[in-house]
Amino acid sequence: MQSIERIGAPPQRELSANGDGYITTMRDFLAKPRVARDFQDLKADAQKLHAVETERDLLTQKAAEAELEAGRRARVHEEHRHHRLRFGVGVLLAALFVGLDAIPANLAAQTFGLDPLPTWGITAVIIGALAAGMWAVVHYKSGWPRAATIAALTVGLLSIGALRYWFLWVTAGDPLSAVLEALALTVFTTMMVWLGVLVLSFTKSRQVSVAEGQADRLRRRAEKKGSQERSLTQRLDAAKSEFLADAQLFSFQVFHSDGPRNQFLDYVRAELDR
Repeated sequence: MQSIERIGAPPQRELSANGDGYITTMRDFLAKPRVARDFQDLKADAQKLHAVETERDLLTQKAAEAELEAGRRARVHEEHRHHRLRFGVGVLLAALFVGLDAIPANLAAQTFGLDPLPTWGITAVIIGALAAGMWAVVHYKSGWPRAATIAALTVGLLSIGALRYWFLWVTAGDPLSAVLEALALTVFTTMMVWLGVLVLSFTKSRQVSVAEGQADRLRRRAEKKGSQERSLTQRLDAAKSEFLADAQLFSFQVFHSDGPRNQFLDYVRAELDR
């Protein structure tokens, strides 16, 4: 913040022919407490505005660099425009789909005739195996790993269906009813797995999602600083207009011609912009 005592001499063209020029006149103008306080506030607001502008430019640059990094990672991971879901959203939806199969999976686990706690443990293993199969199908895009994963997932679904059939047959005693119910539950499980695979296929990788999230956060911070910059600019312009109005009134009291009066006002503007 520039103090009143450090106000420098104006350019030579702004000086009048009378000795000290406008320095003394400016100090007389700033001798009023309210005017001096307004002048210091204007200087402080100008410095704050400059700091906000610098920070906004830096955030904008960092956001652009983060967006470039996200694009580079997307190319490395062979992700194209159809990958639209953030990593967290996609994983959450896939977990929700596989979690909906908890009760049907528990029917298969009850086939072993264990206590409730071990039975739910087996249920968790089944759910985890289905989730792992979904992830593997999405990430093994070609070759024998993908074929082996699909085959293992198919065998797993058939095995779960067989366990359900056995449990329903033993408890209900009606083979046809057990077959129909086990088939319906297995179809439901297959649909949940298929939906999970579909969601994961539209989900961005964690690395890309993190990079894009960083770019979005930086962009929002830059926009927030831009809004703050506009608000400070409007406030500073209004305060400058009010200060110049006071300076103009003061110049009418000191000078009796337009030439020196206008030169003094130009000097005041120059001091405000320093």
